[in-house]
Amino acid sequence: MSLNPDEFLESDDTKSVVNLGRTGVYLSAIEGDVRTLMRTFQRLQAYDIASFFDVWKTLNFSLIHFVATEKNSRQNFMRTTYRLILSHFQSDAILEIRIGVIYALYLMYFTQPVNFPNIAIRVPMDIWIMLTKLYEYCRETEIHDVVYVFDKMMEDGAFELVAWLDDNEGILRLDGDEDGVSAKVASRLAQIEHEVMSSAQAGIGDLVASKRQILLTEAYRANKRRLVNTRLVEQATREFYATEFGTELRPDDDLPGA
Repeated sequence: MSLNPDEFLESDDTKSVVNLGRTGVYLSAIEGDVRTLMRTFQRLQAYDIASFFDVWKTLNFSLIHFVATEKNSRQNFMRTTYRLILSHFQSDAILEIRIGVIYALYLMYFTQPVNFPNIAIRVPMDIWIMLTKLYEYCRETEIHDVVYVFDKMMEDGAFELVAWLDDNEGILRLDGDEDGVSAKVASRLAQIEHEVMSSAQAGIGDLVASKRQILLTEAYRANKRRLVNTRLVEQATREFYATEFGTELRPDDDLPGA
């Protein structure tokens, strides 16, 4: 993945945060990752899963799972990411993008950490109708990879049909950023992502490169999750529970999702 820190720091969603309990991550950061994935695949003008997987690997997209490594934070994170992927599945979107959505859902679902239960993909009925129409089209036109991937997700019970999706589910709104912390972390994150991309080109048998990849992955995780100041997220979470449920959380209480 290669985030543009200026892009997500200046967007309208800069203060929209995916609640991960004691920490959080900017909605626009995940949105930027998904957008890069989809646009990169689109440029290939390809329909096969191998081409999409090459893009996925080149961008090290599986690293996105390191954003949420606690069990209670996984649902908010995965549902938000699925929702952002599905937002690219529009009726007027070109075929590469619509196929890319199916491949992205497939890989996000099946690359979830094995030590956590898989989070299902919530799909509203209007999108489900469009997905099944694309499935039928691909079967008729012999785009076999889409048919295979869709069937695998169906067999695993990956989809959860719902009436609608709440774009604000699991999202907190922050009033500001203390001392420009997020700007500094975003800059470091972009640097780490660049290094991860570079180190990925090393040979598989290179032990030094492998160790460096592990260190970079750990640094990525730490910096990605620091994009939002911890105290701001805790404060916003407490205010949310007070407003929505009339529950005043004490300072020593564990935050939901932590």
